[in-house]
Amino acid sequence: MTSRERVLTTIAHSEPDRVPFNVRPDPLHRERLREIAGEVDFAEHFRHDIRFVSIPLPAPPEGVDLKDWTPAPDPSDIAAAAEAARSLQARELAVCGGYACGVYEQAKAWLGDEAAMVGPYEDPRGFGALLDRVTDWKCAVYGAYVSAGVDIVWIGDDLGTQRSLVMSPEQYRQWYRPRHRRIVDHLRSLRADVTIAFHCCGHVTPLLGDLIEMGVDVLEAVQSEAMDLAHLKREFGRGITFWGGVGAQSILGGTPEEVRAGVLETLRIMAPGGGYIAAPCHTLTPEVPFENVVALHEALQRFGAPRHWRRDP
Repeated sequence: MTSRERVLTTIAHSEPDRVPFNVRPDPLHRERLREIAGEVDFAEHFRHDIRFVSIPLPAPPEGVDLKDWTPAPDPSDIAAAAEAARSLQARELAVCGGYACGVYEQAKAWLGDEAAMVGPYEDPRGFGALLDRVTDWKCAVYGAYVSAGVDIVWIGDDLGTQRSLVMSPEQYRQWYRPRHRRIVDHLRSLRADVTIAFHCCGHVTPLLGDLIEMGVDVLEAVQSEAMDLAHLKREFGRGITFWGGVGAQSILGGTPEEVRAGVLETLRIMAPGGGYIAAPCHTLTPEVPFENVVALHEALQRFGAPRHWRRDP
């Protein structure tokens, strides 16, 4: 299979020839690779299956209130992203759009954490209007990636801590689920077969049913320290693809041999039946030793085929 076929096959919940993977490194890891291998591209060197294209947004004019600055992507930048996506797809690579923060994250950026949490109680009408304006803006930003022809549009919101949600499920369903649903419906209206990946750090298990019901295809940044991987796969594995799962704290901080063993165990849990893209649970942080970055890639390449991770009946 090609990389693109591999990714689309697993998202369709069928087993590919091997589990697709990608890694988002810290700049220090990129620099370390250049010291060893010369001027090489990190994703190319380690044969990642997914590549990213980004559409920049204009910088705000000096002195403008950021809450009044919701710029639409420039058509020339959308066209450049479309050309980059076509070039990558011609090489049989899967293409994901760049991440732009979600509705809740944008409200926090504009108002601050505390005001974003108390807004529903102190000024529900005004807060709802602000969220609607954010949602309209995000529809335009995410929709630009659909127009650019990427395989995966990357939306999301950071709704979890490492132990729990940042708000109750009921509050999420009142204030954010309708807006997330509106974004998903808008993207589907632009292209019915677009794959939608939802980024969320931390513990999000109580909302997985909501994400599946609203039409999200992929949960990205699956953090094994915050959620039970076996439970996720058993309860939700037929309804959503998991992208991540290799614990940065629990696996990547060990020895290279422990990294390889941890990757294999993660594959044994998450890979059966498709619906899994292997990756660290987030961007690699600088404290991950470079030898563990190498061991991670070696394990993904060595153990990715079903004969390695499929358990005997």
